[in-house]
Amino acid sequence: MSEKPIRLMLVDDDEEDYLLTRDLLEGIADIEFELDWLPDADRAVDVICEGACDLYLIDYSLGRLDGLTVIREAVARGAAAPMILLTGLDERAIDLDAMRAGAADFLEKWRLNPTLLERSIRYSLQEKQHAEELERRVQERTAELARANAALQAEVAERVRAEQALRSVDRRKDEYLSTLAHELRNPLVPVRNALEIMRLAGNDPAVVESSRAMIERQVKHLVRLIDDLMVVARISRGMIKLKMECCQADRVVATAVENVRPFMAKSRHEFQVTMPEDPLSLQVDAERMAQVLYNLLHNAAKYTQAGGRISLDVDRDGDGVRFRVRDDGPGVPEDMLEAVFDIFTQVKRPGDDGVASGLGVGLWLVRQLVHLHGGRVEAHSGGGEPGSEFVVWIPDRPPEVAA
Repeated sequence: MSEKPIRLMLVDDDEEDYLLTRDLLEGIADIEFELDWLPDADRAVDVICEGACDLYLIDYSLGRLDGLTVIREAVARGAAAPMILLTGLDERAIDLDAMRAGAADFLEKWRLNPTLLERSIRYSLQEKQHAEELERRVQERTAELARANAALQAEVAERVRAEQALRSVDRRKDEYLSTLAHELRNPLVPVRNALEIMRLAGNDPAVVESSRAMIERQVKHLVRLIDDLMVVARISRGMIKLKMECCQADRVVATAVENVRPFMAKSRHEFQVTMPEDPLSLQVDAERMAQVLYNLLHNAAKYTQAGGRISLDVDRDGDGVRFRVRDDGPGVPEDMLEAVFDIFTQVKRPGDDGVASGLGVGLWLVRQLVHLHGGRVEAHSGGGEPGSEFVVWIPDRPPEVAA
């Protein structure tokens, strides 16, 4: 059964039974046993629960206790080693009670011999091994099922997240299409009205010139919207290529300011540009950088109340140039400082009276174009100060150009 000695313990208050059991074990060939003896029945349950032996032989008659009580209490306390009940009585009722109590076997002393004792010990230990192996397999299977269940739950959670994301994208797509239709229709209404006014006015030069100017402004607005959409498509498909050139920062700023100033003028914004005395040279796509600054300034003007203040500060920052756009509008909620750069995102800021106009691509374009230049952009708001601040940093020479 085992290469090492099998350690047994006899729980019996009769020394003659101990000596008899020892002699029987010595008569078993090819198996080495170590027999301990515990005559104190009051300590039996504690000793058995310690589990120092491989198997316990427990006498039925233990003075004020009986072996069945010892076995029941030991099993109740989680004793793992097999226990064999020994008795001098030939009663089937005791045999059945022993099995119910948790005994591995039941042996009658008057019939005991080395062969019978060896067989009972061997079967009891094998049964324990089988039980342990079954328990091990059950635990392995339980662990395997737990892992499979965890994987299934993770997959379900991922699918739920994917479905939620798809629903969100679908909702944003619908909102975007509605916004796009609205934004494209807005300029067309004054164009149609201007054409009608020109038709009714005949050849009145003042009316014709005023209507022509209105049509020109609205067409420029339409062209800018379509240009933004085309840039979005080209960036999304990885088809945009920057036309890098060495230019002065004030040239880029002047182009952006010229394009955005009429929009600011309508709301009487107080606008200030601060440039360093020494010229700042950049290796950039001048048209795209002007678009970055225009989008930031236009965004600031859109969310700043009439008569509010907007500023653009340009200065040297390490081996690059920093553009800082500030406004004193209602600011950006803290939990949306990153989301404002997501495509088709319209952020409702504190104090907004309605849904902001625009396609929700301006700040997304800013981030994409800045990253293409090897730069970075950040949004700041709150901190006890009104308004918001957008900071763009562009290196003097993008990494690929420097290489």
